[in-house]
Amino acid sequence: MEDWYVLRIIHGKEEITSFICQKMYSKCRIINPKRRVYWRKSGQIISIIRPLFEGYLFVSINRENIEEFDHLLRKHRISAGWLVYSAGSLVPILPEEKQLIQKLIGSEGIVEISEIEKTEDQIKIVNGPLLGLEQIVKKYSRRDQRITVEVPILQEKRQLELGGVLKNPKEYH
Repeated sequence: MEDWYVLRIIHGKEEITSFICQKMYSKCRIINPKRRVYWRKSGQIISIIRPLFEGYLFVSINRENIEEFDHLLRKHRISAGWLVYSAGSLVPILPEEKQLIQKLIGSEGIVEISEIEKTEDQIKIVNGPLLGLEQIVKKYSRRDQRITVEVPILQEKRQLELGGVLKNPKEYH
């Protein structure tokens, strides 16, 4: 079974770093999770795809091969990326952290827009990747159509903004 390791990269270099690492070491798979969000531009709302964790990729690799991959990164001085160490050693993310990310990104690798219903101060997810994950939702911005969630990575809480639309917005004026 392959573990996921965190690869810290220069913000905005996700695609090129992913490509270089994949070419450099074929025994690994680089996971570049993305999210679909709505964006306001000149009064129009458009859908865009952005990195889920800006400045981070995940390396799916066997525990036996991670040291070799790390050595190649250092040897070739791939300055765009380096593996994250914890207490002086390479540590994969926890299985439950990996499962949560896999559930969110689905088979396409993109966290799609979730549909929500809001009653009083309660947010209920009725459709989308956040369905059944209300416990990680922190807040919803109707204006920006964003759901703020808290996701643990390497036992550290990270806040992410995901796309979310109100199911029946006319009922909530």
